[in-house]
Amino acid sequence: MCLALVLATPTRSLSGIAGQAPNALPTEAEVESVTVEIGSRMFTPNHVLLHHDQKTVLRFRNHDTELHTVVAKDLFLSVDLNVGGNGAPEFGPDGLKRVIIPPEGLLEIRFTPARTGSFSYLCDMPGHDMKGVIVVE
Repeated sequence: MCLALVLATPTRSLSGIAGQAPNALPTEAEVESVTVEIGSRMFTPNHVLLHHDQKTVLRFRNHDTELHTVVAKDLFLSVDLNVGGNGAPEFGPDGLKRVIIPPEGLLEIRFTPARTGSFSYLCDMPGHDMKGVIVVE
């Protein structure tokens, strides 16, 4: 019974500290989530549909035993984003250039697509002919 009181107290304190109701945080339904699987030197799917001004989590999972990259410069041009996972991101003056994803690795990009259009992405590792398209409507 004391344990239940201890667990309940921090929950009330956290919502009081944050100054907002617990359900004021974004729900999973409000965030678009898309996962692209990388295997056998292929992106699956290689055609992704996202929505303009919709909070998005775009994941790339590398199931291969070799390094791969994700290069989608135009999509991330001057966009605020958060890069997670165990990949190695490379940034330039205009934003995210590419991310190297290790074997069995994960890249997770949280952003809100700011522009509509078709944006190509690829793996630029030597000898890898991996390409895809992200369409933002």
